[in-house]
Amino acid sequence: MSLTPLLTENLENLLKAIEKKLGILTRRLAKAPEGSLNIIKQWNHYQYYHRKNAQETKGTYLHQKELSTAAALAQKDYDVRLLKILTSQQKAIKRFLKDYDPNAPVELYEHLTDARKALVKPEFLSDEEYIKQWLSQPYKKFGFKADAPEFYTTGGVRVRSKSEVIIGEALERHNIPYRYEYPVYQDGVLMAAPDFNCLNVRLRKDYYWEHLGMLDDEGYADNNVKKLNKYTLNPDFDESRLILTTETKRHPLNTKVVEEKIRRYLL
Repeated sequence: MSLTPLLTENLENLLKAIEKKLGILTRRLAKAPEGSLNIIKQWNHYQYYHRKNAQETKGTYLHQKELSTAAALAQKDYDVRLLKILTSQQKAIKRFLKDYDPNAPVELYEHLTDARKALVKPEFLSDEEYIKQWLSQPYKKFGFKADAPEFYTTGGVRVRSKSEVIIGEALERHNIPYRYEYPVYQDGVLMAAPDFNCLNVRLRKDYYWEHLGMLDDEGYADNNVKKLNKYTLNPDFDESRLILTTETKRHPLNTKVVEEKIRRYLL
């Protein structure tokens, strides 16, 4: 388990958002009117007064036609207070990021002797160790018929079509760990074997990539509709982790789509 990359990434994104908002507030305050707003309640309504300097107790009464000035002064007061809060948060996040070592939990295990590592089950793993363990999970692979055409990715993985070569090599090019035809079970029974089981290393989440390569073949299309329905109806399967690509004879696999799927889900 590793939450540290996500934690630091989220805090860095929050810091950028705060700094952007601070810029907006600073520019808006530079254009704000001088002085402050004084509000006095009279019976069932409010009266607005413009204090132009700190020495004024009550200020100058603002008539109905001057409500835009009242609004600008109220906005100014809000912006000043918000600026103070966000500046404090900015400093706190910067302090935390400066003092926080996201690698410390991982390095604790990495610095153990091999003898101790053999006895310890670590709570935090480096990306390299996590990938190694993920790829080492045993599973029963489907075979190929003796007369089946042979297609291999650059990484030496045998697949079933030229389109799967394109997908596999794109994954390898982006250093995305994957397992070919890794099985998905429902209630202990094999439900499907998606073409590629991919690992988003940054999130440490599994994604399943199905390529539907002959959608103009009626039998093939029917079988894959049934398969997709199984994914949806499986209560243990997270459908948001299912990646789909498609093609027909007239519309072959689009390599730009493959790259976009990788960018969107796996990087």
